[in-house]
Amino acid sequence: MLLTQKRFGLLAGTFVLAGIFCCCLAGCAGLRDDARGSSGGDSGMRDTPCEECGARGDIELKITGEKFYREWNAKAYSRMDSSAVVGVFPTLRVKAKRPEVCKMCHSFSADALDFDLAHVEDSLFVKAFPKMKRELMLPGMRLPDGDSLYIDTLSVRLLNSAFADGKKLGDFSPWVERDGIEQAFSREVPAKLKDLLSGIASRYEVRYVSLPLVLEVAMDPDLGRSGGFTWKIAWSLWDARYGELVFLVYSEFTAASTSRVAPEKEWSRPFAPRLWKMFSTDLNKLESH
Repeated sequence: MLLTQKRFGLLAGTFVLAGIFCCCLAGCAGLRDDARGSSGGDSGMRDTPCEECGARGDIELKITGEKFYREWNAKAYSRMDSSAVVGVFPTLRVKAKRPEVCKMCHSFSADALDFDLAHVEDSLFVKAFPKMKRELMLPGMRLPDGDSLYIDTLSVRLLNSAFADGKKLGDFSPWVERDGIEQAFSREVPAKLKDLLSGIASRYEVRYVSLPLVLEVAMDPDLGRSGGFTWKIAWSLWDARYGELVFLVYSEFTAASTSRVAPEKEWSRPFAPRLWKMFSTDLNKLESH
């Protein structure tokens, strides 16, 4: 879930405390899967407070095995309205994998992953579009409470919508197959998906919607010096009013610790510069390759 509107804006220099949004942890839209191993052991560790978290120095990671793809609609990007309203959706599907015995996994969960991703997204949005108003697409916030059932089904409808190569929007394979490609691409959005997006825009009076589509993270205590994880995400921004993709980023990598501090938090930190690469690109100076 996109759990917070905390704006740790690099330009704004202020933030809204995220605690008021913690009540959303159990009820936000999106598909959540906390998958564990079957070896027995510290099954309750994830819920145990960590007295040392954030007190043992910085987490240092080495990134390997990277795959990256991005595409953007030059027309949609060039007409970006930096003062418009963007509807911020929870990640539509989150899968958090961890072994049963994992001393660095006490704070790791699908909810924690998306909370951390929200921190990154807010920071980048504020830096790129400081005048853009961001609205959480959650019941009781931008959505009226009566729309809870509608929003509960929306994640599934979006993920099952046909998109690239006729495959579902929640399918990683079109992006994995294009590893290393960065291109301007005016992709045709199927009518059903276009109608779904434009319906969201008119129903909630938003111009854009940010849709983290699928996030999969697997913790591995044997990686690096103090453990690590593998990361996969497809992240997208849409001009919902016109039913067009503005840009999409696929990012996959392995992050292994190089210090004694295990990655028990800030899993999205390596993704931040990769997403920022799209936010900060001057399309007038970029050639497709």
